[in-house]
Amino acid sequence: MAYTFMFYNLENLYDTLDDPLKDDDDFTPMGDKRWTRDKYLKKLSNLSEIFSAVASAHGGFPVVAGVSEVENLKVLQDLAAQKRMSGAHYKCIHFESNDARGVEVGMLYRPDKFTLMGCEPIKLELRSGREYIGRDILSAWGAVDGEMFAFYVCHFLSRRAGVASSAGFRRAGAETVRDHAAQMRAMYPDIKVVVMGDMNDCPSDESLATLLRAHKTPFNIPEGEYYNPFWMLSDEGKGTSIHNHRWVLYDNIIVSNNMLPTYPALRGFRLVRMDGKNHYGEIFRRNFMLRKGAPRRSYYGNTFDDGYSDHLPVLVKIDRR
Repeated sequence: MAYTFMFYNLENLYDTLDDPLKDDDDFTPMGDKRWTRDKYLKKLSNLSEIFSAVASAHGGFPVVAGVSEVENLKVLQDLAAQKRMSGAHYKCIHFESNDARGVEVGMLYRPDKFTLMGCEPIKLELRSGREYIGRDILSAWGAVDGEMFAFYVCHFLSRRAGVASSAGFRRAGAETVRDHAAQMRAMYPDIKVVVMGDMNDCPSDESLATLLRAHKTPFNIPEGEYYNPFWMLSDEGKGTSIHNHRWVLYDNIIVSNNMLPTYPALRGFRLVRMDGKNHYGEIFRRNFMLRKGAPRRSYYGNTFDDGYSDHLPVLVKIDRR
């Protein structure tokens, strides 16, 4: 039985309530975006359309879907409760963090396929030893049809303040995931690790390629290191969002080397090619998700455009060997 894992930046999935502890004023009925309940419900419906399209294309809803830019647990639960997604029976994981805008990462999972054993938020630790005050990383572990997996859902610091000045925070994110996953492997030697998120770095950047040790090709990867199936897609000029008028691939799903078809173990889940040819990852892209060749987002400035997200989702697929 083949299963998919998915990551999707949902682009500002806020409720309509003003939280005095968060910078969410724009996303209220009286805020600059005039964020009303009708718009919120339309946003949920639109996002559920994407999940439904993925399910139709791949024979079922993703077993695990990591998401970013969600305000709280309630908005995740509202998304999971959408009629189009009712067949997944998703359960939700979310932890409050110290993000200034009040949007964090979360996870949806199918309890019929994934048995959750534990989950926790992970604080980034900078090389100076100082704890990063901002978005946490979500870690969840358990069994997919009896086989152990650890999932990490990330949204590393954006480049808005400058690439160089923000790079250290993305490096810290990659090192934090790498070290936590090493601890998980020490407890569960056969565990498979899946790192997903909006990394705000491309696959070839230092944080992913050098520090997380996510390789470009699925051959001869050392034990405990990773493969990034989206590196090849990035080299081909494909992307998940538009920055400076060009596609960039900041949304990644990275897997441990024991998920590769060449891994010598006798049995277990392995990546399968998404297109029957060369790619083990897929950028899920359909015409209805685009406007003028770019992701059709919910807002352009303060104008509601009844769209989906300013990012496209990414997928990988596994099957038992």
